[in-house]
Amino acid sequence: MNPSEDLIQQCLVEGQVKFYEYTRFKDIELIGEGGYGKVYRAIFKDNEITVALKSFKGNHVSIKEIVNELKLHCRVDMHSNIIRLHGATKNEDKQNLSFTHYMFVLEYADSGTLRSYLRNNFKYLSWYDKINFALQIASAVKCLHVEGIIHRDLHSNNILVHQKNIKLTDFGLSRRLDEATNSNQKFGGVIAYIDPQGFEGSRRGNKIFKFNKKSDIYSIGILMWEISSGYPPFKDDSEPYQLASLIVDIKNGLRENHLYRLLAA
Repeated sequence: MNPSEDLIQQCLVEGQVKFYEYTRFKDIELIGEGGYGKVYRAIFKDNEITVALKSFKGNHVSIKEIVNELKLHCRVDMHSNIIRLHGATKNEDKQNLSFTHYMFVLEYADSGTLRSYLRNNFKYLSWYDKINFALQIASAVKCLHVEGIIHRDLHSNNILVHQKNIKLTDFGLSRRLDEATNSNQKFGGVIAYIDPQGFEGSRRGNKIFKFNKKSDIYSIGILMWEISSGYPPFKDDSEPYQLASLIVDIKNGLRENHLYRLLAA
């Protein structure tokens, strides 16, 4: 076992995370892919329970980041609006060398991301449904904050929906509040959801800006706008060449339009 695998193995022991042999899964199917790696839907052979397997690109995500996400997830696994971490497995496919061997075994959310759910179901949602989504997101983030964790990457593609309930996921950028979380770290989230103070540069006066609980609360506000409108923020400014000017505009106070007409409907 190499030193990298030792770190994960230690986390499995210390965090009391259950390990599952990869051979226990069947019907493994790719359902999502991003910069971090891939997500597969799989079924336990023993009990026919559907789960999600999350892998990581070895050249994009360090072993320490994987271990950090695993540890943080264990601390908030009790909340009903946070995706359940069942354990970990080890991919035995030696041909796919671009991925680390270890994968998370997660609760499977049957309705995809919040963004896709709103796109496909918005016209069927009542204001009760929208308010309930907002309350569930706020409750999940409150659980993180109580445990001394800030998420730092809240957006509608990092939130899943399962049986019309919110499931917060992806702790890849999360950090404990007592760790350094300054704005020099590259933005891994989606620009429109990020605390605008993070765009101020490396320093604001003599202080380095640190993402904090208020940064997550700002992101929740943007998510509430999205849930109310049915659209992601600044949806017409999503091309790569537009992002630099969008950062400048947001830093200078640009926000999405108010939803008076929707609220009056």
